[in-house]
Amino acid sequence: MYRGISPTLLGILPYAGVAFTINEQMKRKITITNDRDPTLTEKLLSGGLSGLVAQSLTYPLEITRRRMQTVGLVSREESSTLMRQPGAAKEVPLSMKDTMKTLLKEQGWRGLFKGLSMNWIKGPIAFSISFTTYDYLKVIFAVQGG
Repeated sequence: MYRGISPTLLGILPYAGVAFTINEQMKRKITITNDRDPTLTEKLLSGGLSGLVAQSLTYPLEITRRRMQTVGLVSREESSTLMRQPGAAKEVPLSMKDTMKTLLKEQGWRGLFKGLSMNWIKGPIAFSISFTTYDYLKVIFAVQGG
């Protein structure tokens, strides 16, 4: 049930940290440079770019998590991240480190970024909407609270 939890937990901090940092710094730069708050388009673009960068940097952990979670769901020929324990009737998953080693051995560095281009389409859209919505809700609740 918790297969893949280690790369998930390890990846969420840099993912969120990078995304929030880039988003806030871009909006700050726009405000300082133009002496005004960012427009809706600028907020969407800064959110999208921050999501793109954060996702690209942490994607190898996403691939590792997915690989660990799908162990046993694909045949042995399709996944060599399985290992037989002596005397055991079933295959057991490898650790995060072993999964990454196996992936690198099988597919090289490119294997750690397999499918990233598809995430470049959906990720920035989701981040731009999320960050922009967050910004507007922050303003709404600040006005109502004050």
